[in-house]
Amino acid sequence: MSEMRGVVKGMDCANCVAKVKKNIMNLPGIEDVKINLVSTKLIVEYKEEETSEKDIIKAIRRSGYGFDSSYERKSFFNLKYNKNLVFFILSAIFLIIALCFDYLRIDHFHPLFYLPIIIIGGIPIYLKAFASIRAKTIDIDILMVIAVIGAMIIGFWEEAGEIIVLFTLAELLEAFSMDKARESIRALMDLTPPTATRLLKGRKHEDVPLEDLVVGDRVSIKPGGRVPIDGKVDWGKTTVDQSPITGESLPVHKDVGDQVFSGSINLDGYIIIRVTSMPEESTVARIRKLIEEAEQQKSKREQFIQKFAKYYTPTMVGIALFVFLIPGVIINFINSANLVNPIFNLGLLQDSIYYGVNSVFNLAILQESLYYSIIILVISCPCALVLSTPITVVTAITRASKRGVLIKGGKYLEAISDIKTIAMDKTGTLSTGKLKVYKVEALEGFSEKDIIEIAYSLESHSEHKIAESIIELGKKENVRLLGFKDVKIIPGMGIQGTRKKQTFYIGNEALIDDVVGLEYCDIDCEESESIVSYVLADKKVIAHIHMSDELRSETKDSIQELKKLGVKEIIMLTGDNKEVATKIAAELDISFEAELLPEQKMQYIQKLKDNNQSVVMIGDGINDAPALTLADVGVAMGAAGTAIAIETADIVLSSDNLFSIPYLFKLSKDTKRTIQINIAISLFIKFVFFSLVFLSVTFQSLADFFGNSLLWLSVLVGDMGASLLVILNAMLVGRKNYPKKYELPKK
Repeated sequence: MSEMRGVVKGMDCANCVAKVKKNIMNLPGIEDVKINLVSTKLIVEYKEEETSEKDIIKAIRRSGYGFDSSYERKSFFNLKYNKNLVFFILSAIFLIIALCFDYLRIDHFHPLFYLPIIIIGGIPIYLKAFASIRAKTIDIDILMVIAVIGAMIIGFWEEAGEIIVLFTLAELLEAFSMDKARESIRALMDLTPPTATRLLKGRKHEDVPLEDLVVGDRVSIKPGGRVPIDGKVDWGKTTVDQSPITGESLPVHKDVGDQVFSGSINLDGYIIIRVTSMPEESTVARIRKLIEEAEQQKSKREQFIQKFAKYYTPTMVGIALFVFLIPGVIINFINSANLVNPIFNLGLLQDSIYYGVNSVFNLAILQESLYYSIIILVISCPCALVLSTPITVVTAITRASKRGVLIKGGKYLEAISDIKTIAMDKTGTLSTGKLKVYKVEALEGFSEKDIIEIAYSLESHSEHKIAESIIELGKKENVRLLGFKDVKIIPGMGIQGTRKKQTFYIGNEALIDDVVGLEYCDIDCEESESIVSYVLADKKVIAHIHMSDELRSETKDSIQELKKLGVKEIIMLTGDNKEVATKIAAELDISFEAELLPEQKMQYIQKLKDNNQSVVMIGDGINDAPALTLADVGVAMGAAGTAIAIETADIVLSSDNLFSIPYLFKLSKDTKRTIQINIAISLFIKFVFFSLVFLSVTFQSLADFFGNSLLWLSVLVGDMGASLLVILNAMLVGRKNYPKKYELPKK
């Protein structure tokens, strides 16, 4: 199986996508075709023995569009690249000259002067219409060709020229707006430089393409340079702006051993990093792939609109034909032929048919009805309706990605707005996931400083999470690192070491039971909300060190924000004991389920779904993977650089900022509201023009008021105006000022 990738040039609506896809699928050996309207990216899977890339490119060109295998950005105003702009400029110049001649009533001016406008300006339309006919589909290009031909038949040369110029302008404006929407995706592709400075033995440097790097290579990054690839700091220290990846507004300090992400900016220090992942597996590459895949995931509303548009256009052609036939042909035929008289008289019937047929082919009689049917063809363009959803969704997804919120598809963004139940993991989600010492109880005459020195020195031999918190306390208090002999790690219990002929231990209650030989129970140290490490000197307990997993500073406020946004129930699912869960749930005013294994979290999510509850699961993306997968929407917290989180969750939060959750809900509601407004705008404008057509047919006074202006107004407002309003409104999604507390907290 072979794969072909590239971009299709010239697409600006869902009909374009359908046409290209249909022509490619008609080729032999085609397994799958994916085309995205916004990015214009094309992925074709095909059997090389049955078809070739040349055949696929020919099929695209037969559809009236171009193909480019590179993703290099080309300016919309590049006349060599954008031929449609050339045709528009030429036709617009001819139209201005013709209108001036007509207005000044210059002698010998002939309506045929509009013909070059119709021929030159209409070339892109005619080519796409011809491709649509070959593909046996009815789309807006065919409707415009019929409208132009009809206008010329009834002698409306000026209107025919205006239709061409205005419709071409509308197509260009739509294409320009789509191009602006694609910029955020292109910006993501430009986050990493194309080359990196690799260090060789002997202090030599060489600039190499990113694809030449392998895991383990050392890469140097100067102050002000972008980090080209994921890695860990091997030498030096610096401050890094990683806002393009995580959305964090404040720079982050990086020291030896710290992770840096591709696309980050090295602000003030010279560093050397050691590559930890291949270029195609880097954080930026994964995010870019995620966004590209997200564009393929259509929301339910978008799928409905596209299905609706599929039947909408042929229906409009039928209505236009009805408007032409009923008033223009049948009624005139009946009136002229006088068929209301008894028709059983054969001679009278023959005369009636003769006069009726003559009246039918009288262009003066047909002119008015054909004029109104042409207007219906023009305003039936579904572009604004079809664009109402994808532009809004993609704008929201790309804006969210700049804040470190990676949404895998429009259907997940849409689903969030209606969900009233959230299930949240505790450790790493509601809490920091990091233990912190908050109390040291010294006993048996030892000082607090003595205990910290002993504990710090013993735990420096361990990499356990509890050890990390005690080591952090030792560094903070700047205590001595004591020397211990015969240091031994006791699995599942703790650590022991000898100093000055005395054996010291640090560990849990199981250690006390093993060393002292009895169950240790001291009411003074029993705090159900904490983890306690015990320090022993020989067989005496000399200290209790209390640690706890702290809630994030923004947890409480973010929970309150979610409730304000309409979330009815927030449930904490945790593996911690019931006492710890009770305390945290009471503090946050949420419900909870405690002492759950990963599979039990999944079972609880299933229970909620069985009760017809749509649920969002928020977790760390690893232990919570089963529950994230089962939930209607799975959200992974703090997952920058974590491949498993990106693969498992539907939405990935690159940063650890819990305020990203209410931001996500608010963005989802804004997106839904914008889509609804866009659909309403497009349908309302079309309804107004349909009403004007039928009222003009009914009331002569209204027809006299509009004269011949209703046709070009329908192109200017009904087609181009509606599309522009929808696009501009869609581009505003995510630009609104969200509360300042939604920003990342200062460190």
